[in-house]
Amino acid sequence: MHRAPAVIAIALAAACTVTRNYDPPDADPANPYPPPRTDLVPAVGGPATLEIGAWNIENFPATTTTPAIVADVISSLDLDIVVVEEIASETAWAELLARLPEHEGVLSEHRYSATEYQKIGVIYRASQVQLSPPRLLFVTDPFAFPRPPFAVTVTADGAEFDLIGVHLKAGGQPSDVERRRAAIRQLDGMLRTQVDGGGEDEVVVAGDYNEDVTSAEGRGVFQPLLGAPDRYTVRSEPLAQAGGFTYLGFGGTFIDHITTTAALAARWPGARVEIPRLDAAIPGYRDHVSDHLPIVMIAPRPP
Repeated sequence: MHRAPAVIAIALAAACTVTRNYDPPDADPANPYPPPRTDLVPAVGGPATLEIGAWNIENFPATTTTPAIVADVISSLDLDIVVVEEIASETAWAELLARLPEHEGVLSEHRYSATEYQKIGVIYRASQVQLSPPRLLFVTDPFAFPRPPFAVTVTADGAEFDLIGVHLKAGGQPSDVERRRAAIRQLDGMLRTQVDGGGEDEVVVAGDYNEDVTSAEGRGVFQPLLGAPDRYTVRSEPLAQAGGFTYLGFGGTFIDHITTTAALAARWPGARVEIPRLDAAIPGYRDHVSDHLPIVMIAPRPP
């Protein structure tokens, strides 16, 4: 990451705190929420593409208006699948899904303690996407994974692939970097065993990696993925190298990523990645929604 280590360590550690209480706004029981807006921001996809996003919504919800804004963004961007991180209120999560009549969602059961959590979830367009029951990975390795990766098998367009949502260790201290390094090594080892053993070879790993792929330190953390182009494509790397960013703090850094296995290169040869600039399009975005921008992979559907 491009960072002042001590400052970023404190700031990111603060972002990984406790579950917040949440009182949803009053609603009409007969019609709890209006349909989400589809014109808040420009769409990134459409009927001819499958959109897979990853979005850290920063201790969701920031305010009582956050669920409505997030629902409007997902609908306006026209996203089919979204891996979300930092769900800090199950009540707000339920409201978000209620505001998205075309989508359903699954949420991690992981908690830091009985009352503390920042959960990973997956939101998906139910008419076009089906999910297997979710599973948590590496639950016995809290050093590498303070939040266990959240995995589902996705069925879309008549085919399956595995989707793994991640939210790796935050912070700029050497121990934080080593924990991210350990996480990438573990994921690489698991995927090699799965693919080479005849298991599912089409896999997407999306979420908040908390590491910049452009720095020497970050590239060292990513080495198991970057050093095996025959196995993986870090889809976010070109945008990061071009100066893009997904985290709005500290002048902007690129810490949210989408990685795919080699088998998906054959299925999605024309896939592209975009970072919707919600901070420029939505007034008060950072205060009312998140300090991260979503990253979206847009893949062509079969004809």
